[in-house]
Amino acid sequence: MWSRFISVAVVWFLATGIVRPEGGRLPATIDREIQDVAVAELKAYVTALASDAMSGRGLGHAGNQQAEAYIVNALRDAKVPAAVPDYLQHVKVYEPRLGDRASLTVSEGDRSLVDVHVGSDFMPQPESGDQTVTGPLLFVNYGISAPGLQHDDYASLNVRGAVVLALDGAPETLSRSGQLPSDTGPELGSIDRKIDAARAHGAAGLLVVRRYTGDREAAWPSHSSIRSANYRLYDEMHDSPLAVAAISESTGHTLRRALDEQHTLVCSLTPGVVATPITMDNILGMVEGREGATDLVVVGAHLDHDGIDDAGRIYNGADDNASGTAAVIAMAAAFARAAARGTRPARAVVFALWNGEEKGELGADYYVTHPVPSRRIVANVNLDMVGRSEDIPDPDDPRYRGFPKTRASDNTNVVHLLGYSYAPDLARDADAANETIHLIVRQDYDRGSQDLVRRSDNWPFIQHGIPAVFLTTGLHPDYHTPDDDTERIDFAKLERITELASRLVWLAADGNTPRFNAQ
Repeated sequence: MWSRFISVAVVWFLATGIVRPEGGRLPATIDREIQDVAVAELKAYVTALASDAMSGRGLGHAGNQQAEAYIVNALRDAKVPAAVPDYLQHVKVYEPRLGDRASLTVSEGDRSLVDVHVGSDFMPQPESGDQTVTGPLLFVNYGISAPGLQHDDYASLNVRGAVVLALDGAPETLSRSGQLPSDTGPELGSIDRKIDAARAHGAAGLLVVRRYTGDREAAWPSHSSIRSANYRLYDEMHDSPLAVAAISESTGHTLRRALDEQHTLVCSLTPGVVATPITMDNILGMVEGREGATDLVVVGAHLDHDGIDDAGRIYNGADDNASGTAAVIAMAAAFARAAARGTRPARAVVFALWNGEEKGELGADYYVTHPVPSRRIVANVNLDMVGRSEDIPDPDDPRYRGFPKTRASDNTNVVHLLGYSYAPDLARDADAANETIHLIVRQDYDRGSQDLVRRSDNWPFIQHGIPAVFLTTGLHPDYHTPDDDTERIDFAKLERITELASRLVWLAADGNTPRFNAQ
């Protein structure tokens, strides 16, 4: 019986052309090219990207554009084919500004109930669209839709075209149950989740009742630095517009009382947001798969960092994330050399250097809905901060809260793999890829109050049901400080992680389609 089963399986695998390599073994050609990636190559990339000349690669600064040009030249010099003309996928983003037209009126027939402008009772939010909306006002409690927690404030409500009124935060019942951080992440009651729920249910606007001081400068800083600038996707705002504002508890009480008394209220919300787009670029190289390839594996790292702060200090971001960028460039070069010698995986591999990660995974978020080429994405491998050793001296530091205390000297051979609970096949491939490298690959951070799995470019893929994993060597005291410099990178370790990631990508691109495990 077993011999017959094996024969049938072999015929099937040969027919599909996709066979998972035994263990972590790769074809000899790609194996040699991966092993040829050298410390000197990686160091050259990191040194250039993390130099003061690139001013921290902050979005909206010339240093960010210089980094784009450097990476394009590196891919071109390595003869990595471009996935788009000149390697550049243009992405429009904008920094929200508050103009002078913002207002909120709520009326019942001819009677005006609320008529306010920017101040202590009303403040548009940077998350808002830029168009005036008018519609019925409906109360949606906390405005949270979480069916997995048996909680849906939109159940039995039709809010399409309406302006919805929501309380700030999340109900105490969810917080007390312990479900808030462990099952959904601490952002369950955040304005972003409320916006997502309102938009998903077809609302035109959202008012959030807050304990509110009317501090315009807090929501709309007048002199933001490159580091503190707040960017958003321009097309997303215009494709799915939603007017968003905060109102005071006293104004919220007036509106709730009228709604409780069954009054029909009409709301007109003018957010007064000024959205002037600029263009950033994702940089996309690609090695085509074998003949007839219809799927993509995407491996990426973000090229941007924090730029320059108000004091003029440069945040060079050597580990975050010149290290991951260097690894992806070197990986792309190795795959291109192997392809030139006739060795390709079954699927195409896109090598992506994302922009705008520090502003909310903007580049990766855009790419997931605008893939180039336009094919099915079956897997994503993300590299972010892969050049150091985890070092958490003070768990009470807000940057580390929720992580155990640990020393760099105890983690010199450790790399963390996140996303394992969403992509179990990729997690197994990572173990197989590590068989000849002998790193310690820890699968330990998919849960926890810091929600590290959601904090890099893997997350937009997971949100769209695509198996994605995230390699990182973890946090350290130089994280998001001006001290994240090239001389602190462990290039020998970075070389080994580049080899691990390369083998993982090959296994994902040449094996069975990875499964996605919805949470």
